[in-house]
Amino acid sequence: MYKAVRKETLAAAIATSVIAAGCASGPKPVADVRIPDAQNYDVRIQPARISPNAQGAFALSTATGCDVIFIARAAAVDTVTYAVRPTSRVPDATECVARLGQQPGIEAVTRTL
Repeated sequence: MYKAVRKETLAAAIATSVIAAGCASGPKPVADVRIPDAQNYDVRIQPARISPNAQGAFALSTATGCDVIFIARAAAVDTVTYAVRPTSRVPDATECVARLGQQPGIEAVTRTL
């Protein structure tokens, strides 16, 4: 019923599967990409369109593709301070600020010192 398997054939099959497993171990690790630190911006918003809290920042993050983090309400009326930083989706900080300024409900974006 069963045929005897020769040792050489078995050894060759094992060696082939070991080599194949070593080659298919997954992608090579990518070098660490340095994401720049976040910059703070005072953003004048229309509160009816963008919530002046962390939920509004999350909505802006989703729309822009950048990290937008709620920091605090600024002293000026309808102005919120957000920390903005690029991501792997949008790696350029100036592009993040430009995208933020183009969103509906954003009236002005000013970098804070």
